[in-house]
Amino acid sequence: MAVLHTEFANQVVDESKIPVIDRKIYSYIERYGDIPYDKVIAGEPEWQVFYQLSELRTGIVSWYDFKPDASVLEIGGGFGTLTGCLCRKCSHVTVTERSLYRAQAMAKRYEGTGHLDIYAGEATEIVFPELFDYICVIGLLERMGGGSTDKKPYADYLQFWLKWLKPDGKILFAVENRFGLRYFCGAAEPHTGRAFDGINHYRQGTSGYSFSRKEIEEIVRKAGFAHYKFYYPLPDYKLPQLVYTDEYLPERNLKERLLPYYRRSDTLVAAEEDLYDDIISNGVFPFFANSFFLECRTQGQPGRVSYAAVSTDRGEARSFATTIGVDGKVCKEPLYQEGRVWARKLYENTADLKNHGIPVVEHTLLPGDVLELPFISWPTLSNYIKEIMGTDQERFLKIIDQIYAYILQSSEQAPEEENALLQRGGLSPEGGTGEAGGKDIPAGEAGASGKSPLHFGPILKKAYMELIPLNCFYDNASDSFLYFDQEFVRENYPARYVLFRAIHYIYCFTPNAERYYPRQKLIEKYEMEDTWEIYMREEMRFLDEVRNREQYSQFYRWTRVDRGRILENARRLEAGQ
Repeated sequence: MAVLHTEFANQVVDESKIPVIDRKIYSYIERYGDIPYDKVIAGEPEWQVFYQLSELRTGIVSWYDFKPDASVLEIGGGFGTLTGCLCRKCSHVTVTERSLYRAQAMAKRYEGTGHLDIYAGEATEIVFPELFDYICVIGLLERMGGGSTDKKPYADYLQFWLKWLKPDGKILFAVENRFGLRYFCGAAEPHTGRAFDGINHYRQGTSGYSFSRKEIEEIVRKAGFAHYKFYYPLPDYKLPQLVYTDEYLPERNLKERLLPYYRRSDTLVAAEEDLYDDIISNGVFPFFANSFFLECRTQGQPGRVSYAAVSTDRGEARSFATTIGVDGKVCKEPLYQEGRVWARKLYENTADLKNHGIPVVEHTLLPGDVLELPFISWPTLSNYIKEIMGTDQERFLKIIDQIYAYILQSSEQAPEEENALLQRGGLSPEGGTGEAGGKDIPAGEAGASGKSPLHFGPILKKAYMELIPLNCFYDNASDSFLYFDQEFVRENYPARYVLFRAIHYIYCFTPNAERYYPRQKLIEKYEMEDTWEIYMREEMRFLDEVRNREQYSQFYRWTRVDRGRILENARRLEAGQ
């Protein structure tokens, strides 16, 4: 079981002085223990509850390639969400927590974990019985100087931990970037709650100081680290979804895969996602990254990961870390034991598609149900379509035809009456009145033949939902497609629903797509006039399921941005209000 060490605590727990929010978090832990908390806290409006318990936080370390049998020291564990992730990845974890109350909560949460030591007290006053392979300092460094612009206290703090590192050990730390793109867009500064404060060097004072990339480099060098590697977690280090490095910087069209969020969006004067293409194409992304995650060492080799995508919002069965290594290998690893079944399912889906003649990226199933794939340097088909849609409509239409051909080829067909969508939205082959796209289906019309009067087209026994441009590499020189990440399959679904998804997301993510080629022409060409709205409603259901939108309803509220308010804020600035 986890061992709680209190000899360095120098305090007793006075319940009357414990913050209400801490007591609320402890009550969750007391009731539920060591579980992934996202279902339990669904809809929880308090940021601190969400931050201290949600598995979305683990994306900052869940992808990292800790060496086998690693010993890790985590500084400032809070209520232990990152601690649990580290325990899943490493052979022994030691964690410090200044608050005895929170340390007790962690001990309660992980009472069944046998390779965890929890120390209550000031981290710098604790005497540990061993040196460590890794020391994690996530979100603390900025507060070590009391808001000072002097780099010495921050460098001294990092240097202090050198004595607890093994010779080839590494310090991992995460900080905000005061020049992050979100802060130029007007997002509230995390230390003060005021817009543009970090950019203006905290003229009104601050208890914490965020750093620019250059400032961080100076601090790391002053601390005595000869080697360091920058990682750029997006949208930030608190709730990461994507992690880039200088070896693998983002391409344009980042908005297709990124969900920025804001605890407050009322101060925004621009939409962050609209600016990434310009930031990337001008080669200045590292300067504007919202957060930095650094790996610092005095010797040894850097981490092997050059890019990571983490899907911690999919539940234990479907949460993965997909990494690209500096060696060119791509790995897709389940984040929980429950995900191993899903990994094998993905492997089987890929084999099934290959057997049907669909070009797919080769997958190798490794021990532990980790999937290994070759690195493909081609752009995605989605990006290629963006390049040619405005100049070569004939090529664009041929690509859509080919997408549909692959969709039809991917599976055997089922009888029309087995269409699963007939059970959706009041559509029933047994008769009765149903609504589809605003149209009523007269009673009896669908009953005798078992067929719907709506024209769904071919029904696939296995509809691969991700046979769309977002999940396909494309080589223009050879006119070659290579599909990847074919996780989601629906039985007895219309082939045109998958085609709908391909077209829908082309028009979602391609600027001026409607002007280049009206979507209605494609709807008519593929005979989806009377089913398009049905597919749209089904897509909302699909996304609700895939994204766990009910479970993460509070997070999705933070992702919503009022563009009308953004324009109004910009007008008020122009008017000097």
